[in-house]
Amino acid sequence: MSNDISKKFKEFKEEGYLDFITFHPSYSYEEFIEGITVHTEKEGVATKNIQYKLKSGIFKSICKRALGSAIGLAKNDVENKTWNEVYLEYLEKTKEEKIDFDSAKKHILIIDEINRGDMSKIFGELITLLENDKRLGGKNELSATLPYSNDTFGVPPNVYIIGTMNTADRSIALLDVALRRRFGFEEMTPNFDIVQDYLDDNKVNLENKEVYELLFESKKALEKINERICDDRSIGRDKQIGHSYLLQVQTIPELMMAWQNEILPLLEEYCYGNYDKINTILFKKDGDSNWIKMKEGIKGFEATNDLETLIEEINISD
Repeated sequence: MSNDISKKFKEFKEEGYLDFITFHPSYSYEEFIEGITVHTEKEGVATKNIQYKLKSGIFKSICKRALGSAIGLAKNDVENKTWNEVYLEYLEKTKEEKIDFDSAKKHILIIDEINRGDMSKIFGELITLLENDKRLGGKNELSATLPYSNDTFGVPPNVYIIGTMNTADRSIALLDVALRRRFGFEEMTPNFDIVQDYLDDNKVNLENKEVYELLFESKKALEKINERICDDRSIGRDKQIGHSYLLQVQTIPELMMAWQNEILPLLEEYCYGNYDKINTILFKKDGDSNWIKMKEGIKGFEATNDLETLIEEINISD
């Protein structure tokens, strides 16, 4: 299943129907919509004459492709036209017929870590244009004049934005309320059925039977840990440990690394270094354990049976 999704993702991206971007605190309107940038030679070659050019950002580009697709322009024709040229053709077509955006090819922009960007700085006037009824052809259609190009800009209805974010990230509180109102939200909690599917699909590829069994027991242990995290009001359900830590594991050393360098340090972060609390979550007991000690922190696994014992003790603890 995951291979099919990856194949589709790559296919849609190559065809220009899908783009992917990650927001960060320095990401700006100029990169997302449009801005003026310095024209340089190829990498490593000094630029003799400084030249500036107007460059469309990732969102304006995908909107251009979506609008061109909706009015029947070929992909190559759209790439060779500016937004303004495509938009003027759209206006001409609307004089003769209503554009059927419902049947047009859908274009998707995936924004990872959407909550880490400065929403007002990145989206600018698009905050209003994103609303369904204010899209091109909508009941309350709105357009805006872009500040650099002076182009009249609107958002086609066949453009979809998918934003992802981790609710355990403390920057979630920074997500602009104006943007919250314009997005639907769907919670995606850890799904360990995916791990079971991975085990079933890769059973013959795993190093040996021991890897399969330890992965299965690890799945059960993480489910138990997540139940305790949800019950602990000082941590909360938003900080459940995800299933991805167990995916792609093929060997015992890889599984040991997942526990020692990813899962246990994550618990250490959630508990702010309170090792008694970590042991309570893992084993329902106070004080030090063989793997979590107040003076030493997280101890490493010296052998496979150390990992086996850790997982077993988690699973049998009440």
